[in-house]
Amino acid sequence: MTARVHDRLFAACGIVFVVLELGGTFLAMASGKTHDLTVTTSTAKLAEAIASPVGTGVWAGAYMELLSIGFFLAFAVWAATKLGGGLLGSVTRAAAYANAGAGVGALAVMNTISYQAGHGISLGTARTLTVLSESIYVSTWFLTAAFLTAAGILAVRAGRRALGWSAIAIVAYTLVLTPLSVDNAGQFSQLFWLAWVCCASVALARRPSRVPAPAIATSH
Repeated sequence: MTARVHDRLFAACGIVFVVLELGGTFLAMASGKTHDLTVTTSTAKLAEAIASPVGTGVWAGAYMELLSIGFFLAFAVWAATKLGGGLLGSVTRAAAYANAGAGVGALAVMNTISYQAGHGISLGTARTLTVLSESIYVSTWFLTAAFLTAAGILAVRAGRRALGWSAIAIVAYTLVLTPLSVDNAGQFSQLFWLAWVCCASVALARRPSRVPAPAIATSH
């Protein structure tokens, strides 16, 4: 496998991660009410969400989201290597591993609610599981910020300034606005993050531009 093909495959992993993550989320939300639950969900909406079993669309969406995490890990390890590796590369990979683990945990708790919906789960239990799932999910935002901070610094050092500074800007947005509005500004930061992954996948798959060799002066 040539380096060019290798880079394209791992860049594709980044794109597939975003497609599966968004596609799975929207499919699950469109097919049932359990994936819409947050800490601010009213008691009436919570009761409605757990009143009947969920459909296959919810499970298909959850499956897509779980699959996306594997593609994210492949992209993250590759991106850390392409940007220079070293200590910051290790931090980038560690943040990705932690992010993936927390993401699986949040999905597992939410899927527990979906599985128990329509099977006698109480409002109190559903509320507790919803808070737990969102708490774990929100923690992934800060792990994403750690990933982007390390990757952003690596990108700036590697001369990829647009990629680096955009990553740091997303970190600033996440850390400042998430505490003020978890369900709005905080959620929106994740769209910026997914857009960054797409841009990074394309940028890192390209061959670095060649610097033209200086002209050699000749004597006459």
